[in-house]
Amino acid sequence: MFRNVKRGVAVVAVNAVIAVLLQGVASAATPTVPTGLTATPGNKSVVLSWTASSNVPTDYIIQWSPDAFVSTTHRFFDGVSTATTATVTGLTNGTSYSFRVKGYNGDGTSDATAATAATPYSNHTPNDLAVFDACPASLVPAAGFTDHTSVDIDCVKYYGITKGTTATTYSPVDFVTRWQMALFLTRMAVPAGATLGTGADQGFTDIVGKSTEIQTAINQIKQLGITVGKTATTFAPDDYVTREEMALFISRLLKAVQVGPGGNWEYVSGNSGATEIKSIDTDHNYTDLGTVSLVETQTAIKSLWNLGVTEVTSATLYSPNVNISRLNMAQMMANALDHTNARPAGINIQGSTYSGTGSLEVTVSVTHRTAGFLPVVGSLVDSFKYQHVTTAGYSRFSADGSCAQTVASTVGLTRCYIDATDRATDAYGNIATFVEVVQSATYDLWAWTAASGTVYDDDIHGTDVSKITVISV
Repeated sequence: MFRNVKRGVAVVAVNAVIAVLLQGVASAATPTVPTGLTATPGNKSVVLSWTASSNVPTDYIIQWSPDAFVSTTHRFFDGVSTATTATVTGLTNGTSYSFRVKGYNGDGTSDATAATAATPYSNHTPNDLAVFDACPASLVPAAGFTDHTSVDIDCVKYYGITKGTTATTYSPVDFVTRWQMALFLTRMAVPAGATLGTGADQGFTDIVGKSTEIQTAINQIKQLGITVGKTATTFAPDDYVTREEMALFISRLLKAVQVGPGGNWEYVSGNSGATEIKSIDTDHNYTDLGTVSLVETQTAIKSLWNLGVTEVTSATLYSPNVNISRLNMAQMMANALDHTNARPAGINIQGSTYSGTGSLEVTVSVTHRTAGFLPVVGSLVDSFKYQHVTTAGYSRFSADGSCAQTVASTVGLTRCYIDATDRATDAYGNIATFVEVVQSATYDLWAWTAASGTVYDDDIHGTDVSKITVISV
């Protein structure tokens, strides 16, 4: 009996040791906590990514919550997978969600990662972008202001829209007053293709203390329909311009000016008749337009977003009630100019694209403007091209400046020669766009103008010619 007792004690002891050992093995085989969880929001979805657990998980448990796991936890069922990324779908745009991940296998489930939050949003892209630029980077010089690096500020300075707060400063973070905005808008309107009114008194009684230039500008934007005033008799010239007001100003200005080459236009109403610069698409990514009470303002913001005018195109907030900065004003104005008839001084050639693969169809625009950015009407424009080659003896121009043998005409019958077969600029200073096909080559395209019967000489005309390079690989 004594031996049996000892044997029983020994069995119990062995079983206890085995149990401890087995418990240790199971614990060691349970997946470790995944690390590095990130959450990237998308349209009604969030893409999760993490670093794999150790101890060979056979699945990952994905959890999400709309209240940071305070009282609500949902599991996203994506099947059994050991992938370290997953797209959680079926979410609501504009709602913040928290996410966490656990590793799982037959031995157990790890603790959850730290929660990571993300807010899904609409990821539409603008539908009606301008094709060409009012301010090509190669032509618009630096404004000379030392307190910014924005090409959009360079653009509005180039067109005389701004003069800066001093000769060397622009003050990009300052807010814009309504009287300043009136000056900016009238200076923008002329190169954009509008005709300003006389500036006669429009009944605003609170602008009498301002300069004649300011009063005229305020009255002119009333005449153009860009403003209706704060009331019928007040303009509130010293108030700051909000982003909501900025959208209205730019939207109304675009409807009052001439659409330019590659700009987007729609019928004012219906499917025929008068047209104006706007977008009728209603897609956008903003989640805060519910704070805007005026239907006109909501429509304006959506239109400008689709035109690519709003400088926060990829963001989810427009912030309509925030005062607009001078930098953001310049960005929106420069973007808006692309849709208008504003183009650089002189002869200018642009392409819809400058590089690509395979057979590349390039829509080409040529414009002619005075030094004051007004249309030059009736200019005969010759355009020609040169394919880059390595053959000895081939060149763009001969030693005497004349076009060499590899130059071909793009419009008109005779290359490098102004004659009646060349296209003339229309009433808006533009020739009709045309298409050039570039395939697996590099081409230079030129545009120039002169009196009928003139032969191109690069030594003479090279300073006034406009050129682009298109590359297809």
